[in-house]
Amino acid sequence: MIDSALQSANVRRAHVSARVVLALLLAVPLAAQTDPLALELLRELVGVRSSAAYPENTVSLLESIAARMRREGFAEDQVTLVPIEKVAALVVRYPGSGARRPLLGMAHVDVVDADPDAWKANPFTLAEIDGYYYGRGTLDNKTGAVSLIAAFIRLKREGFQPDRDLILVLSGDEETDMATIAYLSTQRRDLIDAEMAFNTDVGGVQLDANGIAKLAGIQMSEKLYQTFQIEATNAGGHSSRPRPDNAIYDLARALGRIEEYEFPMRVNPVVHGMLQAMASNAPPDKVGLFRSAAAEPADMKAVQTLAKEDPSINASVRTTCVATMLSAGVAENALPRKAVATVNCRLLPGDTPKQVETSLRTALGDANVTLRPVGPERKPSPASPIRDDVMRLLRSLTAEYFGPNVPVVPQQSTGATDGRWVRQAGIPVYGFSAIATAPDQSRAHGLDERIPVESFHKAVRFWYELLKRSSS
Repeated sequence: MIDSALQSANVRRAHVSARVVLALLLAVPLAAQTDPLALELLRELVGVRSSAAYPENTVSLLESIAARMRREGFAEDQVTLVPIEKVAALVVRYPGSGARRPLLGMAHVDVVDADPDAWKANPFTLAEIDGYYYGRGTLDNKTGAVSLIAAFIRLKREGFQPDRDLILVLSGDEETDMATIAYLSTQRRDLIDAEMAFNTDVGGVQLDANGIAKLAGIQMSEKLYQTFQIEATNAGGHSSRPRPDNAIYDLARALGRIEEYEFPMRVNPVVHGMLQAMASNAPPDKVGLFRSAAAEPADMKAVQTLAKEDPSINASVRTTCVATMLSAGVAENALPRKAVATVNCRLLPGDTPKQVETSLRTALGDANVTLRPVGPERKPSPASPIRDDVMRLLRSLTAEYFGPNVPVVPQQSTGATDGRWVRQAGIPVYGFSAIATAPDQSRAHGLDERIPVESFHKAVRFWYELLKRSSS
């Protein structure tokens, strides 16, 4: 009896000790749990100038990552480098039991180029300055690539056995042609076929002025990119003898009609979720307006009012077209024979380039110009469904990493990512970088791009848990 009592006491003490240790571990900020491997990877990736001007660098970087994955125990047939035009993509498969369909993780390793002379530090050498990691791609999108690579390696080292295949795809030209993800989605679907995909390139956590997380946005749809050219022509002549059909004036009048034209508004399920979240965080004098806009069905007058006040809301509820480039004339004393404008359109999911072209022709009416699409016709990219299981998982992880009261809401991007090609292939895509920044701190594509050290390490940990919990 005494031995039994002592044994029970020891067990109780062991349980108490375990709880104390767990409590101490949880008390340590997640950001403090730095990952030396991830930092090594970030230093390697940032150190390569993998921009469109140096496609060979992108290929060599992907070759280096492929070699590292093989050294970590991934078999030859699980690491596939796919050359496409001048660049390449890398696909790594972590085999699972097959109990569920595969899960795809996405990132791109190419970057917008940068001028080293203009930066605080060399953009292609990782530098830690005042609590930030500086370097081109730290935000867009080499932190995403590092998070996925590090998670695959860590899970492999742990001997983790997923219940589904995990697929990592690193594309090489997201910032330009997206030829790599287009090829994989249309010609090598076997390499990336999955139940769903998570994209590290979009979404994320917004911080307020005090550095407190206020919103976690999950990208579930994105607008389609399509450009048109408007051209006015005539016989020209000498500037001393003006003619009534000046090409520049004709083009200017046509652009005025485009400026005045508004595409119809639509509130799809993703934007409806956005408006609901905005209603819960709106200033007191705007709460009623947001609630009306987020009603079911939406009060379109309220939506119209909000769209007029906020360009981001306007871009979320309608297709937009705007003039971005002009070209006309050859000499100051000659009448122009031709004037050309480039008009860039961003299409809501569900709109097609043909429909938008028809609307533009209607807006132009009898204007003395021609209109033509530039480049191939883009295929629409459907919105991803708002899945309960995905939202539950992301809410759970967001609560652990960023705070229990941070709302997790669907978002629609006004710009395009690799995700549009994967959605077009019938694979739902959910974009969440897990990077926490204030809205005015983003320097992606800009001067002195950087990521808070804390945000980097937290994102790395987040993605490890996301992949593990999604496959176990």
